Amino acid sequence: MKKAVLTLLVALAIGPASVWADGSPTEGTITSRFVPEAEMMGQLMQMLADFMPYVKAQWQPCVEPNAVGDACGCFRGEDTMAANERGVRPNADLSMVCAFLYKYGRGDVALPTGVTWDEIALMARQSLVFAYSTHKANRLKPCRGGHYWGSVSEADHQWESSLWALSVAFSAFFQKETLDDDAWTCVYNLLKAECDYELERTIPTGFRGDTKAEENGWETNVLACALGLFPDDALAPRWFDRLRAFAINAYSHPSDAADHTVIDPDRDGVTVADLYAGANLYDDFTLQNHNYFHTSYQNVVMQELGESIVALRLFGSPWQTDALLHHQRDVMDRVLADLALADGELAMPNGNDWSLFLYDQVTSYSSAACFLRHADALMLEDMAVKYIRARQQTTADGSWLLRPDVGTRRMGVQAHRVMMTWLMHHLASTADLQPTRWGDFRAAHAEARLFASQQIVRAYTPRRFSCFSWSDGLKSYTGYLTSDSPDRNKIIIPFRAHNTGNLLGWYEVEGCRTNARPLGPPDIRLDGTGWTLRGALSTNDDALTRRFTIVSTDADAVILIDSVFANADAVITAERSGVLAISCDPFTRTERTVRRGKGWMNIDDAVAVVTDGPQPVLGDSTAYMNSVGYRLLTAYHSDERRPVRAGQLVAVRRVVFYADQKAAATARRAKATVRKLKRNNINVLSK
Repeated sequence: MKKAVLTLLVALAIGPASVWADGSPTEGTITSRFVPEAEMMGQLMQMLADFMPYVKAQWQPCVEPNAVGDACGCFRGEDTMAANERGVRPNADLSMVCAFLYKYGRGDVALPTGVTWDEIALMARQSLVFAYSTHKANRLKPCRGGHYWGSVSEADHQWESSLWALSVAFSAFFQKETLDDDAWTCVYNLLKAECDYELERTIPTGFRGDTKAEENGWETNVLACALGLFPDDALAPRWFDRLRAFAINAYSHPSDAADHTVIDPDRDGVTVADLYAGANLYDDFTLQNHNYFHTSYQNVVMQELGESIVALRLFGSPWQTDALLHHQRDVMDRVLADLALADGELAMPNGNDWSLFLYDQVTSYSSAACFLRHADALMLEDMAVKYIRARQQTTADGSWLLRPDVGTRRMGVQAHRVMMTWLMHHLASTADLQPTRWGDFRAAHAEARLFASQQIVRAYTPRRFSCFSWSDGLKSYTGYLTSDSPDRNKIIIPFRAHNTGNLLGWYEVEGCRTNARPLGPPDIRLDGTGWTLRGALSTNDDALTRRFTIVSTDADAVILIDSVFANADAVITAERSGVLAISCDPFTRTERTVRRGKGWMNIDDAVAVVTDGPQPVLGDSTAYMNSVGYRLLTAYHSDERRPVRAGQLVAVRRVVFYADQKAAATARRAKATVRKLKRNNINVLSK
């Protein structure tokens, strides 16, 4: 059996039963065939209808009406009926989605068994009553604990309340024909209070670690809603000026300080420089949030600015402005395009700190496609919608994903995006826009690129994407690779653990924490569609030093050569080096075909690992991270206790990773690959 190829079908127990138990909703299913706009919009509306069983299950009527006798209710959240994000936001989002579906979906989509249109209308109305009654501007009913939510002044404000107010405003607009004057006055009071606070506050800036780009983006939302619903208000001109200032300082770039472009020449002579308060983007148009480069925060500003455009246009406001398009194209072309994968997902060099594979950039793509007429964005939006739809089909109640990180709040945010994508196409059709072909797009963004401000290197060959991040803020040294495939892009998932994760992995040392810190900056070299990164890390509370080189070739291989030295007498208790996290999930596939031989392993005729050591190991059990099930593939795997002496060369590890290789090719190339590795070893052995 030594030389034979061992085939093992891995059937994983992954929790709730899935309708896709015998297959995958994505792998072998999703293609790059472009879905025409009308068909796509029909799918989006049906997805929201299919979501209603989950929504109905979260509904909770209030025992008591509000102070003027209006019945109300609230959608459950992590902190149901509380005056915070975990209580207000899911209620506002689901209220909006119900109202939208009732207004635009009746007669066009079928509701699942057990949900009626009357129930949707009741939930929309009563959740709206609860939302505006519990706001500080109205105080008709307290939230749980006797508190109220919202911002009414600089002295009495709440973080993110303007974002929740957007959903309340849209819910009210969709139900406008059925609201009486008193209810409409409450909506006005809420929006006016939120906007008046915006007139008093300082516009925040800063790009290191905690950008304010996203926050400034959502501040435009409530101003746009007020200008759309109440355009003749005495304060409307001031709200408009503030809207433009927040918009310019969302994707604000250092170059804006000297940009004397007139924003709205048909209205006045105000320039970008006039409104610029400070940068929220680095020079290369990237940003950081949560103390690292975060693709979700990079893109979501585009969604927020696009939603403000929707509010102004849908509500019929005369207060239109090009400020809401500020730097959207630059961010799309200079950042997002270089990280876009064949399935429409954005690569996550640092992983993510919430549910993976939400395709949360879908409405950012929609904004660029609809309002910038961006053909690349249209192509990527098409793929993202397919994956959101597929993931919804893994659940029995129409919820968007299994094991969500923040429950109803995550579900409401995802439904919010699906709704806004529909509305953007409703307002600015792309039916006459031809999407970019994926092959042309990939070729245009194939060349290796370094985002120097983030120390992220990436490249895309015709067979695979690769990246590595040397993150200073979060202190994370991780990378991964994916195949150039519309349906098998998620076999390898972004994975971070102990400051490292995919590719490098980690060691465990007795009496020491499992961690890593840099010994100086990395040396990163670009070569066409290939790149090389050399770095050194002190790990395990400085017990070990790892000096390594990663080479991403211009073909299909990513090579790791890692030399490990002991800095002190120590006992190594475990090794997990040369790591890849392999998805085993209803969204991708719950079965993986594993073939292996001496020094190599192949997963599903797609992912391969070759080493100059023993057989790689695939973990026996499924773990869960960020809502996705995975098993850890380790090129070098040991739980043997190993004493080492100060100054000792502990190990030299040579690993080659492939994201697009069949098992037969892996077996055929394994020996030759190892010989080449040893013969052409990059000099990383000396300290």
